[in-house]
Amino acid sequence: MVKQFSLLLCCLFTIIAHSQTNYTEISLPELMKKKKQGESNMVIVDVRSKGEYHDTVSRGKQSNIGRIKGAINVTLQDLQQNSEAVKQLEAYKDKDIYLICSHSYRSRSASRILLNNGFIHVNNVQGGMTEWYRRYDELAPYRDQLERDDIVYNNISPEEVLDQLSAGKKVMILGIRNTPKFWYDSFNLKLYRYYPIPKNTVYYYYADSLKILDDVRKEKPQSIVLFNLVNNSAAELAEWLTQKGISNVSYLVGGDNLYYEYAQNWHGANADKLFTAQSSVRFITPPTYCRETGKNANRLMIDLRHDTLFNKINSGVKHDYKHLKDAVNFFAGKGTAQFEQEFPDKKKEYVFIADSYDGLQMADELSRKGYKISWMIGGLDRWEWYMNNTEDFKCNDMLVE
Repeated sequence: MVKQFSLLLCCLFTIIAHSQTNYTEISLPELMKKKKQGESNMVIVDVRSKGEYHDTVSRGKQSNIGRIKGAINVTLQDLQQNSEAVKQLEAYKDKDIYLICSHSYRSRSASRILLNNGFIHVNNVQGGMTEWYRRYDELAPYRDQLERDDIVYNNISPEEVLDQLSAGKKVMILGIRNTPKFWYDSFNLKLYRYYPIPKNTVYYYYADSLKILDDVRKEKPQSIVLFNLVNNSAAELAEWLTQKGISNVSYLVGGDNLYYEYAQNWHGANADKLFTAQSSVRFITPPTYCRETGKNANRLMIDLRHDTLFNKINSGVKHDYKHLKDAVNFFAGKGTAQFEQEFPDKKKEYVFIADSYDGLQMADELSRKGYKISWMIGGLDRWEWYMNNTEDFKCNDMLVE
């Protein structure tokens, strides 16, 4: 009897310890449903910067995407550096606390800080505020709960752009380039040589603002949609055009990347009708790969990282992992000729996954030589993002941890 009681007590302590060291995941639609139902035992904490929260970011206006009505702002930086910020949340310690940022990276760090300070009812909002635009239709019933300050242009979702095009609206899509400023701008230049681009897109440099204004006035479109290609300036131009008296100007949240991902995830094969291919390489999302698993047995996943990274434990946002199940390692630095020697079968589909775009040139060269090459968008980082932030991702068991 004593033995059984001790075992029960041990299990109880284990459950309590677990509850205090792990935060709960919740989707934004689920959170907004709770809020609409009027649950009183909850508080939403937005851990973005004050500028993001108030839509007043001046350099990088693409970060001004609104906030949830009633959410309080306590920044991650304050939680990390100022004990008073944590004390500010003490009043909500008995409530369900829902932490949100832009993409669900900072909110996870904030969740861990609160857990380490004795908070128990801690919940991370999957995907963050950008989910308002990625899951536009699902969140439509709660649109009145999205507040915006001083944004004169519109923020638009991929779904809204597709709806406008389907309705036959005259939509002018502008891809904006700027001088590379950060390392990742130069990094993205490699991607955009090969990545599918929205059909009928007109490309401009940020410095061409007067020409853009002149062209828009001549074209007289019903809707104008701007997105970033290199560096951040599309939202700034959207604001400037609106101030010049142009109506129906929108910034595409997530840019070309999210637009293509959304089209492929939700519109499948029809996505190809909306984009112009710049390469024979097929770009696929993790959900697309999962949907096709089992339908194509003649397929091989190739991990292009160095072999030391392939077998190394990587620290992800929520999962520690090595690689994907059944993936074969081939370092991109070996080049096209070596790949042809090791993988001569051109009837097989090869799915490349990498943590950079260094293998894209090789992928393009192989596809032009008759190989069937697919490129996994976002690599393992994006794969883990889908695991962490989407409820219906079907390949959660493929990551070798």
